[in-house]
Amino acid sequence: MALNADDLAKRLTALNERFSGLAATLAQTAQQIQASGALPPESLLDEITRVRTDFVDVRHRVLEAARSLSINAPGMAEIDGLKALEPVLETVVQALAIQEKKAALAEARTRVLAVLDRVLTVSHVDGPSFPALVQCLAKAKEIREAALDPKAFDTENAPAFLESTPSFAALLSIIEGRDALDDEKFAALDETVTQSFGRTLAVAAARGKLVIGAPPPAPAVERPVAPAPREPAARPAAAAPAPVAASVPVVRAGAELEAAQAVEHAAQDEAAQWWVSAWARWTSWRGTLAFADAVKEELGKYSYVLSVPIQKSTDYEEGLLAYGYSILLEHIEHKYSGFVNKALNSLKTFQPGSAGQPKSVGAHLYNILVSDGHLPEQYPEFVKAVLLAAVPEPGLWTHARILESTTETRIFTHPSNRIGDPEHNSQRLTQERQRFADHRFPVVVAPFTTRFFAIAADLREPRSIDVKLTDGRNDSDHAWLLTMPPVGRADLKSEVLRLFPEGTSVPGLGRDYATLWVAVFNPDPHTEKKYELTLSLKQSAKQSAGTFRSARTA
Repeated sequence: MALNADDLAKRLTALNERFSGLAATLAQTAQQIQASGALPPESLLDEITRVRTDFVDVRHRVLEAARSLSINAPGMAEIDGLKALEPVLETVVQALAIQEKKAALAEARTRVLAVLDRVLTVSHVDGPSFPALVQCLAKAKEIREAALDPKAFDTENAPAFLESTPSFAALLSIIEGRDALDDEKFAALDETVTQSFGRTLAVAAARGKLVIGAPPPAPAVERPVAPAPREPAARPAAAAPAPVAASVPVVRAGAELEAAQAVEHAAQDEAAQWWVSAWARWTSWRGTLAFADAVKEELGKYSYVLSVPIQKSTDYEEGLLAYGYSILLEHIEHKYSGFVNKALNSLKTFQPGSAGQPKSVGAHLYNILVSDGHLPEQYPEFVKAVLLAAVPEPGLWTHARILESTTETRIFTHPSNRIGDPEHNSQRLTQERQRFADHRFPVVVAPFTTRFFAIAADLREPRSIDVKLTDGRNDSDHAWLLTMPPVGRADLKSEVLRLFPEGTSVPGLGRDYATLWVAVFNPDPHTEKKYELTLSLKQSAKQSAGTFRSARTA
């Protein structure tokens, strides 16, 4: 998980304290050696090694952050102590603080757009000319246009129009859940709507006169049978004629209105909330953000998005994680134009549980993603695109990480199996037979998810890394390898390579590249994979196994 400014500053402060304590101990030990001629204790030598390792780790993180922020920094060899590292860290901390503030404003922008997009689909059951609603929608449209202006969020302070978001959210809460609200909550929401939009609109919402999407038209023919069932599929709004869409003021028209109605249908199925959330976020930024920028924005909030199954994404971060999968919709829509509308239009005829049909809207939309979106074929390319956009900033949550230095190898893993766990344990290896061996990482990867690994270096002599992935007893190529060049090496570029089934050898760690990222993915739509990733550090390229293909000669 990416470190913020406070994390880096705290790490350096802790290092300063350890350096001071070590200096005092060394001074005392020097006096004892001079007086008695005794050798220093082994515990002191171990402490020196630990302090140096921690310094190397912090230096690596600071330089990685500097590179991601396009900050000119000295080379790694020039930063040989805290005095040389402190000014670089100060610059990084200042830049990160600015970046974090921008990220918070971007999140606020996304939230207000998501609310306003739903408000702009509100209509009155008695017709389109309800004055209080017309005024409310006009205000919502005005604020939405202001929120779409990137300059509105360039300042250090949040735009004033964000203060109106709670009022619109209160209106939606009354429309969608007035029967489920207790008296105290309803009274508070009602007062907020009244103060912002007037008593007339608040009463209309309370009486159920306002609906999200176009109001259902009166039936053309009186049916001499029992009333229509109250199932979402029986809502006539999904098949509303074009004149109804044209009569709704300040809302989406035509196909976009039909899409909003289809999403409203999907929202009634709890199993489809992942789609509804991803669609809402996608509609709020499409046309205003490039794919790479959207990836940075979404993974900047939750760096472990791709490690969570899409249908379970609403179980994380109070449902907010599901918004991150808007980037998947964008990737598929870019490959197959019109895919999203096609998926939504399919809901018009979908009958949950009927012959040959899934039992839920969520399962149906997932099947559409697999079949019409060709996700098994597209998922590897999606992972590659995300990897290129997210590394090194904001980065991706790693299942495990290796830090290689001249004297030792550190392996960082998580103490729990919880996806997104920011905590880690550290294993320190100093003996060559332990370091230059096969480091195996068994990992269970759910359908359409990815686990990321990173190997970073602080070296004088380059290393080689052999990468091997197996699926049970079979070799697998379900991984991408991405190399990031060292700081200050403008002559080198990032390179991405698909793992060879027989294994890939990547020479030059510490010289040609500073970090190797490995993305292990599962493109199977229904079956989880029990992979084993093997990362083998070699002191030279000549030590690589003969069955491995070199990334430099492929």
